[in-house]
Amino acid sequence: MTAADVAATTTTQKLTTPDANTTLLEAQREIISRKRLKPFTKRTDRHGLMYFAGHMTIIFATGYLVYLATGSGWLIPAMFLHGVMLGHLFAPMHECSHGTAFRTRWLNETVHWITGILVVWTPTYFRYDHTGHHTHAQEFGQDPEFVLPSPSSWVDYIYYVTGIHQWIKNLGWIFRHAMGRIRPFNRQFVPEDQLPKIFLEARIFLAIYVAVAIVSIALGSWAAAIYWAIPTIIGLPIARAIRVADHTGCTEGQLGLRTYARTLKTDPLTRFLCWNMPYHCEHHLAPSVPFHALPALHKEVGHEMNPLDKGYLAVQLDVIRDHLEKKLRFHLIQST
Repeated sequence: MTAADVAATTTTQKLTTPDANTTLLEAQREIISRKRLKPFTKRTDRHGLMYFAGHMTIIFATGYLVYLATGSGWLIPAMFLHGVMLGHLFAPMHECSHGTAFRTRWLNETVHWITGILVVWTPTYFRYDHTGHHTHAQEFGQDPEFVLPSPSSWVDYIYYVTGIHQWIKNLGWIFRHAMGRIRPFNRQFVPEDQLPKIFLEARIFLAIYVAVAIVSIALGSWAAAIYWAIPTIIGLPIARAIRVADHTGCTEGQLGLRTYARTLKTDPLTRFLCWNMPYHCEHHLAPSVPFHALPALHKEVGHEMNPLDKGYLAVQLDVIRDHLEKKLRFHLIQST
């Protein structure tokens, strides 16, 4: 470990602490008591199976559209639509990381692995990394999944929304972890006894991707590229834009559960594909609440959170106008 690594470890060891989690629980209790929250935390297999089956049916349908469009001018639009559906697999992967998608553990872990492979996110590492996000949401320098800190520029926005940021980060994790290495900042979120498992998962993921590439080349087949890799790359910006709407421009720092996320108004199909994550304030309020219970939790406490009578497109435009243009204009004035 270099001197810089030691310094980084020293400055970040304090970030995930029992005190931080206690603070979150205290803030949660101010909004809803444990007794009122308990009925919303019941897990089921039925809801997870219905959502996952429906989600995969849509993906197979859009994949069939890609097949029908092959050789025509509709191929790229069909691949984009298919990629958007694939990108939304982040939603069940995320829910499985909380262990709330299914009541049965092996179902939860199986879907976590399937979706993790498809969206290129190793299961165990994401689970711990995402815990850090919930503990320190939108705290600059502490949240491992911080979304576009202020001030952000158009370059920052494009870098994030196009998915370049995600591919560099996720592929970097896989290669680094496969070599038995982890960055000091990220290591703080992971228990020491889980590191071998994280390194093993990265090696398994890497072996799967290499095997797919070798088999594709050996067979002279473009199937993996046409039905998975390329659509995932070109469809990812929609998933990233949703992520921007969830957090960007919200108050940054430890100012309470009401301030660092948004609950958005959107259509039933989007809520389905996002596994109810448009209820994002409620999810951060109580990550133990399964996705299917978030609408009911919203009815109970949504008025106390940060609800908006806007959809993803409207909020995206607000972020571009308020978070990028105005801040850039201010800094241009300051520099002249």
